[in-house]
Amino acid sequence: MANSKSGIPNSQAVPTNVQKEAKTYEDEINLIDYFRVLWKWKFFIVLGSVLPALAVGLVIFFGSRSHKVTYIYDIELDEKGYKTLLDGFHSAENLDKLTSKLKENGLDNYAQEIGRANVQLEVLPSYFEKARATNIENLQKIQRVKGTLLTMTIVGKPKKDMQKISSVVRDNFEKVLPIYSIKQGLNNTIIELKAEMANIEENRFGLELELERKKAISAKLKNLKPADSNRIPSGIVLQFDNVSENSEYLPVVYQIQVTDANIIDLEESIRANQKKYDYDKSLLSLNERLFDQVRNKISSYYTIQEFHAFLTNMVNDYEDKGLIGYLNAYIKKIENSISTNTPAIGKPRVYMVPKGAAKKAAIVFAVLLMITTFAAFLLEGIKKSQAQAS
Repeated sequence: MANSKSGIPNSQAVPTNVQKEAKTYEDEINLIDYFRVLWKWKFFIVLGSVLPALAVGLVIFFGSRSHKVTYIYDIELDEKGYKTLLDGFHSAENLDKLTSKLKENGLDNYAQEIGRANVQLEVLPSYFEKARATNIENLQKIQRVKGTLLTMTIVGKPKKDMQKISSVVRDNFEKVLPIYSIKQGLNNTIIELKAEMANIEENRFGLELELERKKAISAKLKNLKPADSNRIPSGIVLQFDNVSENSEYLPVVYQIQVTDANIIDLEESIRANQKKYDYDKSLLSLNERLFDQVRNKISSYYTIQEFHAFLTNMVNDYEDKGLIGYLNAYIKKIENSISTNTPAIGKPRVYMVPKGAAKKAAIVFAVLLMITTFAAFLLEGIKKSQAQAS
């Protein structure tokens, strides 16, 4: 803007290149100031980051080393079965059992840490490593995939206790944990039997009502007077896809035969349903007895072997061949489960777990370096503020 008296501008425009040079110069001055602060507080930064990181690395390196042992089981599990297995093993009830057993064997230190990641259960090949599903169809296919192997890795220390620790954990996994699956299976069977019995009862009324209707029709047909054969046209051929549904077009004699055949069929259906109902009722009672046995014992250290012994003794309590056959088949199923829960190698090798001292020390160093650098700039700012105030 020009001066009103002399017409001379108040200020002259600064060239753009001069402004850029001035800004670059200021940035260089700021960087130099930063380096000066870092150099001034170098010992504080080094002592506050390098020494603690080095100390952490040395403590980890010379500390007691953990060991691990891995058992491999030939068990097929889908995603749902795997999650159910994990929930059962890491449940508070099962961990309490495992903790008590470890303490009984003088492993108090390990018993206190059993709730952490000291026992790892993994499925091979892992269906969680597969590509993520992009639609519902692919998701359903992945969910149906089954892992063919199950590995159980036990981590602990010292090495001399690993055999004892792994023996206790193995015993829990192979003998106690299957009881939870047995309990769930029995509960599902009871639900299915009750649903099937409810369906039979629901259909029974309809069948009995139809039976009464057919009997009434048969009785009335038998009371009809036979038609005069001279009045019936000859040369007529009747074709039916279903005679029972079109029997009214037949001569009375044949109508009676069809109706009586339907009556016999309904009576047999009712009889068969009643027999199935009675058998399901017996199976329900048997499964409820098994369920009560497991439910009452599961809070203790009840094993699948003890349940197997209970089943074999229970066979003598029944005389019905159907129930005996069902029990024998169920016993075979439990025996297969016991055989499956046996590792491929009974005494696998114990390996040392890498400590990762260098990696952990590097992480500590990086964190402390950022903290001490920030603290150095903060202290320098406080010092300058105090100097200006004085």
